[in-house]
Amino acid sequence: MDIQICSANLENLHEVTAILNEVTLALLEKGINQWEYPWDDKKVRDQIQNNEAYTLADGRKVIGTFCIKEISHINGLTVEANSLYLSQIALLPAHQGKSLGRLIIDFACSLAKKSNTAMYLDCWAGNEKLKAFYSRNRLEYLGDFPEEDYWISVYKTSLKGD
Repeated sequence: MDIQICSANLENLHEVTAILNEVTLALLEKGINQWEYPWDDKKVRDQIQNNEAYTLADGRKVIGTFCIKEISHINGLTVEANSLYLSQIALLPAHQGKSLGRLIIDFACSLAKKSNTAMYLDCWAGNEKLKAFYSRNRLEYLGDFPEEDYWISVYKTSLKGD
């Protein structure tokens, strides 16, 4: 499989939104309530226009998406200056379990390393499978923090000097 990671563009808007909606429905069926359904096209459009959204493509077919942006905090947790935040990792179900999540994390970590900063990410605290995946992939668990009506587990990697 030859996977390319690229910045999303407005031509990808409907594909990205469709992937986010499909993955959200699959999560909801498993009782994982991290994302609201349906996704707002305006929010996705803004992420694309702000150069925060990325796509994974197998040839010409977009099979996944994620976002990376600069942050100063996650909920009440203050983070290192100019840190990156990896979010909205969504792979079409047919492409899950093929090490593409690891590819995304490696990509985000390389951006953090080039920026000489830390990268943070989080997930719904009840998603044990994803939490185990993050731990296996050298991400440091920082704890659980409240968000609206649920808790999130926050992870970090600091690549300074690695």
